[in-house]
Amino acid sequence: MLFVSTCSTVFAQAVRGAVLYFDPIATDQGANDKVWRNAGEAGGELEHTGKLPTLEEGTIEIKEIGFKETVKWYTAEQSGSTFSSEGPGKNTPIVNLEDFTMGLLMRVNGGLLAQEHQLVGLQAAPREQVQNVRIWIDDAGHGNFRNVSIAQGAINKREDLHIGRTRLIVGKGEWHWAHFVFESGDEITTYIDGEQRAKFRTGVEWNKKHDMSLHAIFSNSRAEQVRTCNCSIAVYRVYDRVLSTDEIQNNVRGSFAVEPSDKLTTTWGKVKRGF
Repeated sequence: MLFVSTCSTVFAQAVRGAVLYFDPIATDQGANDKVWRNAGEAGGELEHTGKLPTLEEGTIEIKEIGFKETVKWYTAEQSGSTFSSEGPGKNTPIVNLEDFTMGLLMRVNGGLLAQEHQLVGLQAAPREQVQNVRIWIDDAGHGNFRNVSIAQGAINKREDLHIGRTRLIVGKGEWHWAHFVFESGDEITTYIDGEQRAKFRTGVEWNKKHDMSLHAIFSNSRAEQVRTCNCSIAVYRVYDRVLSTDEIQNNVRGSFAVEPSDKLTTTWGKVKRGF
């Protein structure tokens, strides 16, 4: 059984077609790169703001699902360590979303660095009036998703989804996959390591006409740029559709086998190593 699980990790193919796909291996990131390039279909890149997050390399293991990969990841070690955009620019990824799936391979390293302990943010402009999603981790660093805020300001709809509803818990010092699936005006579903944790109705509706051009990883896209999550992130993906449970489980077990867009070529050597 262990042999089968290990093989599925190495040879399973990740779901193609992510519009945002930030993964240091997929984009061949170097320790001194001042941008994190997007391997997804939207292209572009995000600049570091303030302080460059630290690029690390090692083995990530999630024993419960037979996941073990040698990969790279970024770690935010101090306030202001973020990749983000203040607005649309020539290299800014722009996505148009109605239904979407967001996935993160991540680890919480400790408590609050400064101000809000925010993990990622994705927003349209103007920042507060249109549509956005933001994710906060608990200040103490226990690895609870304290709040997922999703809003559509044009129709004055917003939900703040606390841990009791989403049941998104990754713990401290452990690598896990977290997925948040939004079906506009219908349902929200959450997963940890491919296992469904919650499903509930939502009244928030998104509209694809809005250009989502404000991004942040380890923080949110605000002028302060100090609301940094004390976390590590190896993979951050956004799809412009609802992924099924089978697709999410496929991603968490074989995520490094192929790239989701044709812009990057995966060699047989990478496949054999599992990334």
